[in-house]
Amino acid sequence: MKINRRIYDRIDNINWFSNCGNPLTKENKNQSIIQVNSWEEAKKWYSDANWEDTTLEAGNLLTEFLHSKYPNKYLEWNPTLKDAKRYIESSLSAKLLNYKDQFNLDTVFVDCVKWDVVTAIMEFAYSDCKGIPHFFLDLLMVYENGNFPCGWDGDYPYSGKLVVY
Repeated sequence: MKINRRIYDRIDNINWFSNCGNPLTKENKNQSIIQVNSWEEAKKWYSDANWEDTTLEAGNLLTEFLHSKYPNKYLEWNPTLKDAKRYIESSLSAKLLNYKDQFNLDTVFVDCVKWDVVTAIMEFAYSDCKGIPHFFLDLLMVYENGNFPCGWDGDYPYSGKLVVY
């Protein structure tokens, strides 16, 4: 499956973390978001096992959906993922390492962002599949607003709020 270039253009045009620490705008502030106000707070959230569990569960829901509803398309998962990872390594990894150093963060930060973005690419690649989950494309919109989605307060997918810096 060929990944549509539009998703790469969206990612290439992100002004990464430019709005962190600023109040969320009306467009991205709603009752399903908790805002944190520092990289230290964000680090507590993205380092928490609940965030890893949440993003793993969201990724599992995606692959489970494709496997059960679109098995022929699901067969294309591994080569498509390989292409998405190649893009991440060539276009995003160096930027993330710079931000890690700039904000005195750790490799968990880099890994979280890479996972979010590669899985958003996968959701986009399969967006023609009716009813596909879109957790990571929602996270991508947070990144596009210059913020950092860093946690989940609740029991995903049943309840909770996205934590954003």
